[in-house]
Amino acid sequence: MLLNKFWRSKSGNLALLTGLGLPAILSAVAFAADVSTVMRAKSNLQNALDAANLASSHLGDLDITRTDAFDRYFQANIVGHGELANAQATLTVEKGVNFIKTKAVASADVNLNFAFLFGQNKHIVVDASAVESNNQLEVVLVLDNTGSMAGARMTALRTATNSLLDTLEATKSPTRQVRASLVPFVTAVNVNGDEFDPSWIDMDGKSSTNGINFPVIEGKRPNHMALFKQLKKTGWTDAGWNGTGWKGCVEARPGAYNISDVAPDPARPDTLFVPYFAPDDPGDAQRPSNSYGNSPRYYNNSYLDDISDKTKLSKQDSNILGIDLSGTAGDANKEKVAKYVAPAKELITETGSTITVGPNRACPTPIVPLTDDFDKLRKAASAMTEWNGSGTNVSEGLSWGMRVLSPSPPYTDAAPWKTRGVSKIVLLLTDGENVVYGASEQATKSDYTPYGYLADGRFGSDNQTAAARNVDGWTKSVCTQLKNGGVQIYTLVLQADTAANRTLYSACASDPSDYYAVNDPAKLPNVFLQIANKFSRLQLTN
Repeated sequence: MLLNKFWRSKSGNLALLTGLGLPAILSAVAFAADVSTVMRAKSNLQNALDAANLASSHLGDLDITRTDAFDRYFQANIVGHGELANAQATLTVEKGVNFIKTKAVASADVNLNFAFLFGQNKHIVVDASAVESNNQLEVVLVLDNTGSMAGARMTALRTATNSLLDTLEATKSPTRQVRASLVPFVTAVNVNGDEFDPSWIDMDGKSSTNGINFPVIEGKRPNHMALFKQLKKTGWTDAGWNGTGWKGCVEARPGAYNISDVAPDPARPDTLFVPYFAPDDPGDAQRPSNSYGNSPRYYNNSYLDDISDKTKLSKQDSNILGIDLSGTAGDANKEKVAKYVAPAKELITETGSTITVGPNRACPTPIVPLTDDFDKLRKAASAMTEWNGSGTNVSEGLSWGMRVLSPSPPYTDAAPWKTRGVSKIVLLLTDGENVVYGASEQATKSDYTPYGYLADGRFGSDNQTAAARNVDGWTKSVCTQLKNGGVQIYTLVLQADTAANRTLYSACASDPSDYYAVNDPAKLPNVFLQIANKFSRLQLTN
């Protein structure tokens, strides 16, 4: 009876139930704490191992210092983690012809509340591996410096280029050579920089394209370099031009040589490079009081007044080609030749973009060939600026990128194509489609370009759109040549992800995933670094 009352009583049920359930509750809490401890311990052990593995995987390390670095980093990273006991780690290294792989394993005991559930101490094991290619690097940056790059685009390009150069420099080691090159391009490319050799240049007017836009006088066609030399000697003082000479841009070679890495050979004049010399357009000289030319329809490069009274030519001016023209006063040829000679004068427009008038129109800063002097490269990158006029010719930029990477002249610092242990990289950036630009309604059909005027026919058409598509074809052909030589190509378009560009540059890249469309200039530095990490950085593989 009393027992029945006891069982039916509701007094103190909470305390009773709590007393009966408390061990289970405490066990559950302790078990959860143990699980959390194991997870935290494993994460801390993994982080310590990853850091030690990366620290010991630099290619320049000797085996003994590699092991020492691994041990030091591992011990330093487990300090303060009291849950880890008896922590140990081992490192193994596999060396190939052009790679180093490291694999590391670490173990530790974790003190737990419920050892009987996990064993006396929970024993945990983690592993990590890393791989880095130890290929030598030859990296060429082919960079658009056309007028449309003005402002935020050019600022971002300079920043991105310098960041990439910093990354490349950090990958150098005593056993890994890393070299880079800059190839700024507009419509033409400037070669008058480091390692320039006059033997590349058609100094004597023997190439079939040298002087074709000038009249023949006394059986002679004007030679571009002779014109520049005469200017440097005497100037054209009465027009306000004083003796600057050839800046360094070159014209495209004739025929199939235009997009080849065939070495310049004086015995074959068409393999030499003709100095870029843009003639004076019709009309009086553009002056600071006028707007300087960058029109799609009209002449843009008039830098001397047309001569109405040909008898006013002086004796000094009558010998500008090394030919005595003094006896031809009043001859139309004398006027034509005289008004085509003047050095470049660089002018800044109201928007800050650089426009050149004169023979060196739209000629950018020079190529920096392959070098491991990253201070020199950064200085050259910081000097890049935009240049208005004549359009965008990516095939010229890429062709000179190929010549930099070629072991044959004009530049000879590169390793032979497909050399084992050497990775050749091209990073191409442009902010627009290939364009033949300017003077579309004039007799020349365009501004002067590395192929002369559009009306000359060297583009394969005198229609600007058709000519630009031919330039697309040359661009694609250079990409194919580079890939056939084992070159890895990355292509970027900046605010220019048109259907035409997407088709061209995704095909140009080594893989469609190596084509990048960047819409925000501020993101360009991050994209450059993303690409650099693909071919230069040590990476964890698991």
